[in-house]
Amino acid sequence: MFYIIAMSGITKAEERFIKEQLGLYQCSDREVEIYLAALSSGPSSIQQLAVRLGQNRITVHSATAQLVKKGLLYESRKGKRRLLVAEEPHALDRLLKIKEADLDTAKANLGYVVKLLHRIQTPSGDRPDVQFYEGKDGFKRMLELTLSSKNDFLGLINVELFSKHLTPEYLENYFVRRAAHGIRSRLIWPKREGFAAKMAARSAELKLQVKFLAADSLWTSGVISWNDCVSLKSFSDGQITCTIIQNRDIADFYRNVIFEALWHLARP
Repeated sequence: MFYIIAMSGITKAEERFIKEQLGLYQCSDREVEIYLAALSSGPSSIQQLAVRLGQNRITVHSATAQLVKKGLLYESRKGKRRLLVAEEPHALDRLLKIKEADLDTAKANLGYVVKLLHRIQTPSGDRPDVQFYEGKDGFKRMLELTLSSKNDFLGLINVELFSKHLTPEYLENYFVRRAAHGIRSRLIWPKREGFAAKMAARSAELKLQVKFLAADSLWTSGVISWNDCVSLKSFSDGQITCTIIQNRDIADFYRNVIFEALWHLARP
């Protein structure tokens, strides 16, 4: 998509920002590329978009169908030719209002639907003790679970690495919301720099106790614990994974033996 960027004067950083923002509307990277191509070229056929992007026609056809459903493209006709036209950028205002209305409805119905789901739920003794999540969205779902913590949140993790993949803005907002829930945190990080230094400077506000445990190699894995859960996280080969083990004995051993030993070794 470099030629689109070059023609429009958009930088690579601005392109990434656009992709992140349109991702909030459930647009894939391919869908963003197609929307930007249609926006910059005007009414185009699927074949023209496919050629311009160097992509398979069938793949582009599938993605454009999703963009039409999302309200970012619409169909037009020129004679017998079917053309696709990008909606004006202000269409995002309308889409945001729809998302806000859906969110208001979800909030209003949350209590009742949770009550209904509890009636359906299998007794807790039969539930699996291990949950597995992948990718950024999986990591975020795991972090949202921690907001139910009734005890201290304990973390041994390279927060700088994960902030880059979740975005510092999301992770900072999570820290603020965690503190707003009254959850105190004890965190061990490898270095005091970047995002880690910024959060450490706000330790009182964010209800944090932070220590640092220097390491010669980059931490690409980590462990956090809340309630009776221990979560193992890994970022390798460009893939984030989270494995949550819900077991009181394992959680007690990690929290009271392993973490406390490392906390004693780490420096303030």
